[in-house]
Amino acid sequence: MRTLDLGDAEAVHLPGGDFRLDGGTMFGLVPKVLWQRAATADEHNRIRLSCNCLLLKAGREFVLLDTGFGERFSPRERTMYGMDGEHTLRGSLAAAGVATEDITLVALTHLHFDHFSGCLVEESTDLAPLFPNAVHAVQRGEWDDALAGRSTMRSSYRPEELHALARQVEMRFLDGDDELLPGLTAFVTGGHTRAHQGFRLEAGGHTLVYPGELIPTRLHLRPYWNMAYDMFPYQSLTRKQQFTAEAAAQGWIVAWDHDPDASWSRIVQDGEHFVARDVEL
Repeated sequence: MRTLDLGDAEAVHLPGGDFRLDGGTMFGLVPKVLWQRAATADEHNRIRLSCNCLLLKAGREFVLLDTGFGERFSPRERTMYGMDGEHTLRGSLAAAGVATEDITLVALTHLHFDHFSGCLVEESTDLAPLFPNAVHAVQRGEWDDALAGRSTMRSSYRPEELHALARQVEMRFLDGDDELLPGLTAFVTGGHTRAHQGFRLEAGGHTLVYPGELIPTRLHLRPYWNMAYDMFPYQSLTRKQQFTAEAAAQGWIVAWDHDPDASWSRIVQDGEHFVARDVEL
């Protein structure tokens, strides 16, 4: 677990669980002969990934960005996705000295299970919110698409769980870019899903950005290394190029949502390419 002191705020990297997905789908059009030099595949062609959730402490606010895949998957599903139960979001919060009841805002990049399912836990035969006192924020377009199953990855949405959450917590539906709290904004990226969003925190003269699936790992900084999971691949490509150029020019700290070996980095331009460098504050 790592922390960033941003002066007016603190960011804490919270491991939300490790899992594996097919390397070919994670890198789309890139041939395996290229991506396997950077990411080792197992016997099922899966590469190692992490659910990197982010806790932001700002004044009296405790903000959680994404919640990982949670603790409710069956043994069969855990085997299929190579889920490692060593790290859980609940355990990571406890290690950081934060109770689940302390969280005041949960902001979700999108509603695929590996970003949303950690919002809920099983209690007897019912699903209960893990963060009962938190407002849960998501783009309205993402919510509508998830409930309607408008996705090539329809199985990644769990409408019954969305309904269970909405019955028990306060939901905040965003319609485009918006300020969540002073210094914390949501911005729509599209690409991965129609209304996928990222988050930007301005604090203490620093900018910390959580772009979600726009750039899930450091390897995805390469322009054409994009996921086959993206519903709008050309939008992913162009938006990512815009984002990386701006992040490098402005010196942003970028937090990765799925990189198994890095919590955050700065993006710098190296010749014609953008690369990730360790953060030094």
